[in-house]
Amino acid sequence: GRRPGERLEVGPPGLDGLVGVASPIAEHGADDVDAGVGHGGAFWPTTRGYVFPIATSRTATPNITDDDAAIARHLEDVSVPTLMLSMVHLTGDPSWIRGDLRPLGIYINEVQGFMSPEDQATVRARAAAAIAEFRDGDGVLPPPPDAALVGEMMAFLIAGEVPEEYVPLLLEELELDGVDQRQVAWPPEADAQVRAQLPVVIVGAGMSGLLAAIRLGQAGVPYTVVEKNPRVGGTWHENRYPGCRVDVGNHFYCYSFEPDDGWTEFFAQQPELQAYFERCAAEHDVVSNIRFETEVVGATWDEAAHRWRVAIREVGAPDDQTQELAATALISAVGQLNRPKLPDIEGCDSFAGLAMHSAQWVDGTDLTGKRVAVVGTGASAFQIVPTIAEQTAHLTVFQRSAPWMFPNPHYHDAVGPGVTWALRNLPSYGRWYRFLLFWPACDGGLEAMRVDPDYPHPERAISEVNDAAREVFTQWILEQVDGRPDLADKVVPDYVCLGKRTLQDNGSWLAALTRDDVELITEPIARVVPEGIVDETGRLHPV
Repeated sequence: GRRPGERLEVGPPGLDGLVGVASPIAEHGADDVDAGVGHGGAFWPTTRGYVFPIATSRTATPNITDDDAAIARHLEDVSVPTLMLSMVHLTGDPSWIRGDLRPLGIYINEVQGFMSPEDQATVRARAAAAIAEFRDGDGVLPPPPDAALVGEMMAFLIAGEVPEEYVPLLLEELELDGVDQRQVAWPPEADAQVRAQLPVVIVGAGMSGLLAAIRLGQAGVPYTVVEKNPRVGGTWHENRYPGCRVDVGNHFYCYSFEPDDGWTEFFAQQPELQAYFERCAAEHDVVSNIRFETEVVGATWDEAAHRWRVAIREVGAPDDQTQELAATALISAVGQLNRPKLPDIEGCDSFAGLAMHSAQWVDGTDLTGKRVAVVGTGASAFQIVPTIAEQTAHLTVFQRSAPWMFPNPHYHDAVGPGVTWALRNLPSYGRWYRFLLFWPACDGGLEAMRVDPDYPHPERAISEVNDAAREVFTQWILEQVDGRPDLADKVVPDYVCLGKRTLQDNGSWLAALTRDDVELITEPIARVVPEGIVDETGRLHPV
């Protein structure tokens, strides 16, 4: 019942003691930021010379001036099931989702709902006509769908029912009324003097730390962010290895209250992600509250004063040069990926060449014509190896366990102009597209991870659904190494799928491993010598 722009009022939270532990879901790194660039009246920084315009509106306000041919071209790029929901908003007609034309299923990154090309074309033609009619009319949207219809629209998009307990969360995420329902407004009795007595310390200025800071700033609560790096961004600042990109769809991998209609790729690379978080920090005036190049070295709860005593020290300063911050709440947003762990391998210090952890990439490294070894086949290696394989003279990849991967042909795709147009012009298209990415990638995929204790083949799967996923993933892998039986045994995992992190693959990983100048080694590493790496069979791999 709130009006657009009206904020939800809640009482002041209990701020004595530890509020919580925030852990960012970001996965890879970032880079230094150059001077800011003005765009559309906004000022925000750029990275590595890239310019990434970022919109701030959460719902598209139709302002359609394109001719019929341009509209038809734009719609060729869009998700048709998402388009159909947008047409409900545009026309007020729920019959768009009540006919035979509908998504047949849902799968992560499959944004067309397995609809046939013919059905997609039919919907696009109908939508183009409806959009042209709106353009030529009074330009006024009908009343928004009611709660019952929104629930029907959710079920339509995922080709199934949304459990009732998820609906409040999803309505908050959708923000179909354009209102950030998670923004906090204090009641009148919590005036500025009261709030000034509730200082908060946040450890880390990555994705979660920035979010905590933004929300505290909106609530008028004083806070200080302690960040060991010279920039915000966390893992996106630290990781800048070749091929570094996000593996969650960008139109979901952003703050719900700060969607970006200007992503240049569906799975953006590191510079673009860093620019996004830099811009969010600047726009919400977080930067002025950050102690950069400073670390938290200890924290003690003072029961008598009801305060945290947080000891901080500038990076590189002597151990005894600490300062203290007092806080009623301490929020840890340090993440899990900011302290690289090097393997304990004999002789690592003896290597004569350049060695580095992927999270500590040495800027300016030129691998052209070099013999290179990559130790590990996790998410970062999955991006590094295909990127550098064409540059190196020879690439040796050491694998402890093979990663499960699932097909995503769009992993390196650029965002088409029609998608950007739809995000900017079609009502609620961006909100529903976010939901479409969210559901199968998160709780919608839990069924394949639930253990069925009665499943008769526990040696290969935990349930019938899990076994079906294993078959799909295995077929995807084996099709790419057809003719290479030596690789087939190495690249198909020997453990239950979805039991560890599953990686997104557009074919680039196994295409790299099948190159003549790339070798996958599964024998354990025995030691490192000045000339390279020796495996447990005694073979030297020159590097």
